[in-house]
Amino acid sequence: MKKAIAMADNCIDVYYRMDRYYLTGNSIDFALNYKAQGGDVTEMTVLGNDVFADALVERLKQRDIPLRVLKKIDRPTGMAKMDLVAGDKKHLEFHGNAMEEIELSAEDMEFVKGFDIVYAERWAKVERYIAALRQPGQIWVYDFSKRLEQPSNDALLPYLDYAFFSYDKDDDYIREFMRRTKAKGAGCVIAMLGEHGSLAYDGQRFYHQAAENVPVVNTVGAGDSYIAAFTYGVSLGESIPQCMARGKALATRIVQQFEPYLIYRKRSNNDGTFTVVCSKLSLQALYTGLFSGICRAAGLSVYRTVGIRPPPPSGGFRHCPSG
Repeated sequence: MKKAIAMADNCIDVYYRMDRYYLTGNSIDFALNYKAQGGDVTEMTVLGNDVFADALVERLKQRDIPLRVLKKIDRPTGMAKMDLVAGDKKHLEFHGNAMEEIELSAEDMEFVKGFDIVYAERWAKVERYIAALRQPGQIWVYDFSKRLEQPSNDALLPYLDYAFFSYDKDDDYIREFMRRTKAKGAGCVIAMLGEHGSLAYDGQRFYHQAAENVPVVNTVGAGDSYIAAFTYGVSLGESIPQCMARGKALATRIVQQFEPYLIYRKRSNNDGTFTVVCSKLSLQALYTGLFSGICRAAGLSVYRTVGIRPPPPSGGFRHCPSG
């Protein structure tokens, strides 16, 4: 099995109006969803100084995902203040906090070289290292998100096997953009188009994967889950259409739930059967910690950072179980 590494952002999304939050970040969502597909993945990121960093460590441990900590930062975990309008995500405010100090050491770079598949996004800042990092035979996957025409993209493209972008429709512009991007050196260019499905271009032809019409709860994580499942297909040697279909299938499940990664996983039993496991992250325990010791100090400073109120002692943000 090919070994993958995901780097390097993590944060929490807070829905103040709904009193809910979840642990997230592009690389976190990728790792959790890649693991749920059956892949072998390691997460590499920084950790903040608060209860949410502790919760992230616990979440990855629950999913049996190894964690390499670049460094612990004496700053809060990154936070996004969010809202939902008819199931569509709205970013109201963002504070990078600890994520702003992501940096790879020489030892971290050597560590990355040992993996078959490398996933990265902009917070990883790999444009500074990629020429030295990329190894013969490695597969590099990069999520540019909605930053289609950013000049700094060009330095990365020759090193990427799969370049993912987010756009909102299949039109002449996106197809021409994909041709130009491929000509700059990317191996395969994929555009995730939301309700319009996805497009891939390999230099020879375009492939289209239609979206499925389903009730949408939250669009956060649709792109990350698509990339994770697509990349897992790549690790299996599947064709581009097969990888796109795999990505569509997982993203379709993700948009029908609140959190950006699968809620359940299967555990294999000795008798050949499977048990569905829901390993619930206890927010009650987290919020109990907010009122004692370092959790209280760090947690309250985090809440002030994004302008949200701390949870009441009797409860807290509601949270969907996610094992």
